[in-house]
Amino acid sequence: MARYSWVQRAIFLPPVLLGVVMLALAPTMKAEPPQSNTTTAKKSVRVLKVIPRNIQPSAVGYGLTESSQEWEAQSELDGAVVWVSERFETGEIINKGNEILHIDPSSYLLTVARLEAEIEVSKLTDKTILESLKIAEKDFQVQKSEYDRSVKLSKTGHISNAEKDKATRELLGSQQQLQTLKNSLAINRAQKKVLETELALAKRDLVNTVVKAPFDIRITDKQVGLAEYVNRGELMLKADGIEAVEVSAQFPLGKMRPLRRASNLDPLSHDVHKDLQATLELKAGDKVISWDGKVSRSGGQIDTQTQSQSIVVEVDAPYQQAVPGKKPPLIRNTFIKVTLKAPVMKNQIVLPVTAIHNDLVYIVKDGKLTRQSVDIDFVQGQVAVIKSGVAVDDLVVLSKLVPAVEGMALKPIPDANMEKWLEKEVGFKENKISKSEGKS
Repeated sequence: MARYSWVQRAIFLPPVLLGVVMLALAPTMKAEPPQSNTTTAKKSVRVLKVIPRNIQPSAVGYGLTESSQEWEAQSELDGAVVWVSERFETGEIINKGNEILHIDPSSYLLTVARLEAEIEVSKLTDKTILESLKIAEKDFQVQKSEYDRSVKLSKTGHISNAEKDKATRELLGSQQQLQTLKNSLAINRAQKKVLETELALAKRDLVNTVVKAPFDIRITDKQVGLAEYVNRGELMLKADGIEAVEVSAQFPLGKMRPLRRASNLDPLSHDVHKDLQATLELKAGDKVISWDGKVSRSGGQIDTQTQSQSIVVEVDAPYQQAVPGKKPPLIRNTFIKVTLKAPVMKNQIVLPVTAIHNDLVYIVKDGKLTRQSVDIDFVQGQVAVIKSGVAVDDLVVLSKLVPAVEGMALKPIPDANMEKWLEKEVGFKENKISKSEGKS
């Protein structure tokens, strides 16, 4: 059995004594529990006070320019090109009525001369037949009188039947000659009409040897040159009219609905697009060049791949609007941004789309959160136009609430920056109307 000395036993005494002291002091060292605060802190949130605003529905599309008038000059004759204008080059502008090229007119001049000579001969023949016809008519009258006299004498027996038959034959011969001359005159006049028609065609061909610009054009493709032979129907050049250009811009179907929403026109009317404003923009480096346009018509069909609708916008006098070094003319195949705007919709409830959460908005009423369903009319950019569910003077929460608990205490703080942003986004200042007026 192990034996411990008094020194070893003394080592265990201090820990034991310390434990006894701690047990004695423990009740006096116990901390009191924290006092609970029965008042819940309100969460500060940014809010937007709902005020009616005007908004102009718009849609943005893109397309390539093309001329509203195109001309493909095909030769109506056979022949060699004997002259071309010095401006007959790709890209050159030629005014209406100016000559572009000549086709060798020699054979057509010869045809015209021959036909004119034949017509003169026909006229002389006509005169000759008419003179002969006058003589034949007089001879017929003489023979007719002789025949009548022989008939009377034959009845009284003063002449024989043979003499009467002779007078009859002479009358018939005179009549036949008269009829032959009349037929010859009719045939000659018919032939003259044929010759005159052929002459008119030959003169038309002669005119067509000179190719002129039918309207103010810009040559886009030169197909023939000097001394080249062209066949009837052969393409000689392509050109665009410069009086107006068109852009067939593509617009997503969903983006077009707000524009039609603001209009009350009959879709079958020819003026269905007359209330739309059109602006065309070209980005050239760091500059944006714009033109005012007018909506001409719709493209007539929906693109099967993109489900977009084409709207044709026209710009008048694009070359007259050009300013060297500042504003170029609109020419074919320029990629253009087209913005369409409908009439202004007044007194609309407009909210940023970030304030809408799955067709719900959070509103502060009496310092508490209320969740309300909304019916969205349409969305334009980052702005939503509300049809119903939000009233004038409502305080719509802009801050993110996670979680958004119905009835939670909120402290609304107006967001002036959002009001300025919304004003800039819709392009109109707020309308000062009372809550009772609502939307128009």
